Formats: sequence, structure tokens, C-alpha cells
Amino acid sequence: MKFLFFNRFAPEFSPTVPHTSLPETTNDDPQAQAARWVARRHGGEHSSEDQQAFLRWLNTNEANRKAFEEAEALWQQLGGLDAVTDRQLAEARAYLLQARRRPVPRRALAFTVAASLMAALVWSADWLSYLDDQIYRTAQGERKTVTLADGSRLDLNTNTELAVHLSRRGRELKLLRGEAVFTVAHGDTRPFEVFAGNGRVRDIGTQFDVRTHTDRISVAVLEGTVEVSGRDSGIAQTLRQGQQLSYSLAGDATPVTLIDTAAAAAWREGRLAFNSQPLAEILAELGRYHSATVIVTSSQILNTKVSGSIPIDDFGLALRTLAATLPARLTQTGPQSWRIDG
Repeated sequence: MKFLFFNRFAPEFSPTVPHTSLPETTNDDPQAQAARWVARRHGGEHSSEDQQAFLRWLNTNEANRKAFEEAEALWQQLGGLDAVTDRQLAEARAYLLQARRRPVPRRALAFTVAASLMAALVWSADWLSYLDDQIYRTAQGERKTVTLADGSRLDLNTNTELAVHLSRRGRELKLLRGEAVFTVAHGDTRPFEVFAGNGRVRDIGTQFDVRTHTDRISVAVLEGTVEVSGRDSGIAQTLRQGQQLSYSLAGDATPVTLIDTAAAAAWREGRLAFNSQPLAEILAELGRYHSATVIVTSSQILNTKVSGSIPIDDFGLALRTLAATLPARLTQTGPQSWRIDG
């Protein structure tokens, strides 16, 4: 069985770095290095060489990453401070603009930027503004749990790709393919929005599942409430706990239906739960997690409806469990191939 996944989005998060000599990244402490990288990223153009150097530095160790996140978050926070801090920000940006037009010692530039950042910190103790751009992926059969900087939890199912953009103004996520359950952290006033296909899912206080199919996107609410709307439409449809809808890749929604919330998210516990579903659908679900071949010699068997629960990670055990409920015989014909005879 072959499964295709729709990939509508490409990441749109592209930081900028001024076109000056690269910051030194060997002798200084992480905070000083982070201050220089912040200055570069907010100063104008950047080359591919600059970006590669930045990523090498960022991924060297956790101290570098933490220092950069703190400095970058503070820079973003400057936009919402009072008039005094706004003036400091304007002075810092003016200095950076001048630095692009004339040679400035790199240590002096780093000191000035760091000083501006620390001055802004004096005027605001709010460290809840994060900036984070990440892409999370899982391979076939892999599941992963990610905790974001705001405390939200992402459970990624098999063969999934998800782009995350956290900024001072909002939390935006794009499901490029696959499936994920979003458990949103609250007490944070920034909007939490998930984009998939030509639709948008906006959290109102909830836990929900979004999945891409070949020709549609499905949204299921496990707890709370969400709003689902077309990407280019202001019309939103409210979904509550135990409800589901699908919309086409063009954004056209189907009627709301009821779901079993425990069964919908059972994959997070390593199993598939189903209630009176045709064997063909169950085998297709298993095919998302494994590269295997199953030959069913009877179309009647494929249409037989089955209820129960099977493990995701052990394909052979899953098939044996299914076969035990059917008037059928299961035979393993190779390392990753089976046959079901009616």
C-alpha cells in the first residue's frame, strides 16, 4: 500500500543578518556572542555563508542556544515597552544603521547592543515573550512529544512535519504533513493558530487533533473548543469536545460529526482503537506506520467490520489480533509480507 501526504506550506520564517564580517564565536562567552548575532539578524541583509555560520554556532551547545533565545526574546520585547525604552530602541537601531555604513570594531558593536538590551530589561521584567522558529519531523512509525517555550505540548504522529513560529504577537504552527495533537498552554494571551491546507484552526481553550489526508484535512476536538475557518475567509465554525469536521484542500468544510475522543487520540498510547470499521480502513491506518505488504484474497473480508484495539508498533501482533476476530487465516509469507485468506 502506498500513502501520499499533501504538503501545502513551505516555511516562511527567514531571519535576517547584516552583511558585515562574521561574529567571532570561539573565545567570548555565549552572552556576548548572542548579542552580536542579534545585532546581525536585525540589521538588514544576510548571505548564505552568514546563515550557515550562525546555525553552526547555534547548534554547538545548549549554552549558545539559550543565550541567543534570551537575547532575541528581549529584542522582540522592546517593541512593546514604554516611551523611554522606545527611545533606547530607536537609538540602538540608529547605531546599527550607522554601523552598516562605516567600519565599527565588532567588540564595540556587541557591547552597544548588549547594553541596549540590558537597559530595556530594567524597564520590563516580562520574560514571557518568546521567539522561536523550529521545524519538527517524525519518520514513518515514529512518534514524538515536544514541549514549546510557552508550555504547550505537541504530540506528533507518524511521518509528520510541523513548523512552529512563536513570536511576541502570536503562536503560529503549520502542519505540513501528517498528524498532531495540540495541548495548548493557557495563561498566555497570544493567539494559538494551526494552519493546514487552506484552513486555520484557532484555539479557544482546548486540546485538539489535526491530520492531513490526501485530499482533505480533519480536525477533532478532544477537550474544549476551537474555531475552524478557511485561510482566506473570515467565517469561522466552532467545534466543541467530541466533535470533528473535515475540509478540502481548498478550504470547503464538511458537516460536523461526533467522535469517540479516546479512540481518536489512542495513537499517542501506541495503539489504534476502532469501532465497527471495515478491515480495509484498519489496514490502511496500520500502513501509515509500517512498510509492509498485506495481500487479502477476499474482497468480502476487506469489507468486514471490526471493533477493538491493536498495537501500532508490532505489525505482526496487530495482524494476528485482527485475524483472530475474522473468519480468515493469516499467513506470513516474508519478513514484511503477509496474506489473509477468507
